[in-house]
Amino acid sequence: MKSIVKDQIVELKYTLREGGENGAILEIMDEHWPLKFYYGSGQMLKAFESALQGLMEGQSFSFTLKPEEAYGLLDVDQIKEIAFQDMPESERFPNKDFEVGDRLVFNIGSSNERLGTISEVMKHSVLVDFNHALAGKDLHFSGQVLYIREPREDESAAKRYIEPNGIRSDSRLRPE
Repeated sequence: MKSIVKDQIVELKYTLREGGENGAILEIMDEHWPLKFYYGSGQMLKAFESALQGLMEGQSFSFTLKPEEAYGLLDVDQIKEIAFQDMPESERFPNKDFEVGDRLVFNIGSSNERLGTISEVMKHSVLVDFNHALAGKDLHFSGQVLYIREPREDESAAKRYIEPNGIRSDSRLRPE
């Protein structure tokens, strides 16, 4: 049986919850739509990969990442008040009729695009939170390692998982 080590393609199913094992569900990746990634490429959270290191195919896992290990603490300096007149044009919001939770792409500077979430709507402006959506949250992952394999040449060169046919497919772990 294979175990997770650097420079391998790993396939997982998991449930991500906020706060702990009984928290609100934030994301589910199941055997029909698993997470597939190149382990050790630096594309995943370092603490996430550390928690998975050495696990075997078929093995279950359960761990919590603190904000400092994941997407950081909430930074109040990343919350900005923006007047409606300064809001970007958007096909989604042609009348600039915003609600709390709306997400927009902002151009900050010459070419730096940032995603912001509206956290408050006021009479002539909005508060936009530019923190990562998961900043300040404890993230609890529970799931199972479905499949581990050596990367193909194209994946090794790119240091990332690449679908062989360009189409997402079901997991290789099949019920017995």
